[in-house]
Amino acid sequence: MKTCKPLALVLLPLLATATVLNVNANSLDEYCVYKYALAGFEVWFEYPFEAYPNETITVNVTIKAQTDLIVNWTQIELYTLHNLTKDYALFNSIIYVSEPKSLLGGKSLNETSYEVKIPDYATNALYGKMILKWTIKGTDESTFYEREPTFIMGYLRNPEIERLRSKVPELERENAELKGNVTDLNNTLTELLNNLTDVKNRYEGELSGTRSVVTILAITTIFFVATTAYLVMRKPKEYW
Repeated sequence: MKTCKPLALVLLPLLATATVLNVNANSLDEYCVYKYALAGFEVWFEYPFEAYPNETITVNVTIKAQTDLIVNWTQIELYTLHNLTKDYALFNSIIYVSEPKSLLGGKSLNETSYEVKIPDYATNALYGKMILKWTIKGTDESTFYEREPTFIMGYLRNPEIERLRSKVPELERENAELKGNVTDLNNTLTELLNNLTDVKNRYEGELSGTRSVVTILAITTIFFVATTAYLVMRKPKEYW
């Protein structure tokens, strides 16, 4: 399972904690839990670490009490970056507690699942905003709290990038085949050049021998012609 890390968390008041935990959702998907805790009050929000635009995801919400308290209101707003306007847009609002509920210390409200449709214009990431109101019961007087923490839920995968990424192995195989073909062509060219060199060397030797024979014949012919001419000139004159 991947380690889920918060990409950005707003600074929270003292005594408040916000963490992102690993959780196994009993599926092949990776899930994370964002937990916000302050003054005995905890809210847990479980969500997929990765999702696609136009996909329906399941998120879970639960509240735990470390002390006696009243949960006045719990709402979770979901935002995503709009691929056209480049602004974050609210696309869903989950109201988990709409009227005050008493909760004893050590107890929790039932975990509730919600089906959330991610809009097709969503890109890059999802983030959430909690609107929390609760009251700590005291012996003399109660203390009312109201907080609005925000958190990054996870990444949105791009179908087009995924499609292109799936083609990488095929392109790598084609590239390897092309490299093999180039190597074969280079080897063939080298062999042809070697054969040409052998032919050239062989015929250069034969041509050299032929030139020698022609030279000897030429010298012999010239000597014969010169000798014949000399003998003709030396022949005695006949008188009539």
